[in-house]
Amino acid sequence: MILGIDPKIDYAFKLLLGQEGTEALLIDVLNGVLQRPEGARVESVKILNPFNPKAAYDDKLSIVDVRARDQSGRLFNVEMQILSEQSFASRIIYYAARTFQQQLREGDDYEKLRPTISICFLNHVLFPDVADYHLCFRLLENTHHFPLTDDLEFHFLELPKFRKEPEELVEGIEFWLYFLRHAEKMDTEAVPIPLRKPLIMKALQELEMVTHDEIKRIRYEERLESERTYAYNMRMSKQEGRQEGEMIGQQKGEKIGRQEGVKIGAIQMLERLLGKPETPLERFNGKSLDELDRLIAELERQFQEVRR
Repeated sequence: MILGIDPKIDYAFKLLLGQEGTEALLIDVLNGVLQRPEGARVESVKILNPFNPKAAYDDKLSIVDVRARDQSGRLFNVEMQILSEQSFASRIIYYAARTFQQQLREGDDYEKLRPTISICFLNHVLFPDVADYHLCFRLLENTHHFPLTDDLEFHFLELPKFRKEPEELVEGIEFWLYFLRHAEKMDTEAVPIPLRKPLIMKALQELEMVTHDEIKRIRYEERLESERTYAYNMRMSKQEGRQEGEMIGQQKGEKIGRQEGVKIGAIQMLERLLGKPETPLERFNGKSLDELDRLIAELERQFQEVRR
């Protein structure tokens, strides 16, 4: 039987890693990404925002990132990002900083702060100039590259760059990357031998249950359609925004004007998608390209929040 459930869809992703009873899957993913030595590995986790995959039909379905704390107090934000968005990196930094800051209450000592680690699986390429599919960022000194602190850490795993076949899989995270890329089309009765590991098979069983549970299946289909609609809207907004922007730029007759025009067109299209009144052209006079980029990033963030 072909599974037919894509674990990259946020509903399925959180079902796998963010509900009570699947902590072992999350622990294995975290250790596969972090690759810490013995004594620093994740041994247990508490999911801080447990997911209820069988919420009532009339509830507003809100899919959020997986947030967890391990036995040493380290905090984790884990998410799957299907579509590219201009403000993605800024959003990840903002969420991590907010999570880090929220550990303390008024009067608490800074020594209570524990590291916050963000892990982002990407279904698109964010860093095209680098061949590595797993990149880790920390706060480093610019010349000598030693860390200011280990309190903030960001992992990006770009699925399109991962092209290994089952017989080539070695490290723990490689099995999960292959699973995320190919589980939807796997035959549950003919799983490749290298993938027949207890936790991978448990993950397949969790996804297979979606096909046999009416509520879960409906929820999954809702989120799948939401992703498709979002992708279409963003593609059309960029296309129409570019066309409108080129017309604005041609009116100015300057190269910089064309660049401004494309960005202004994107801003106005995003405003329409959000149901906001379009900002008049004269309001953009004197704004730099960086300021326009920041406006686009903020509108994209708002549009992403509306979807959630």
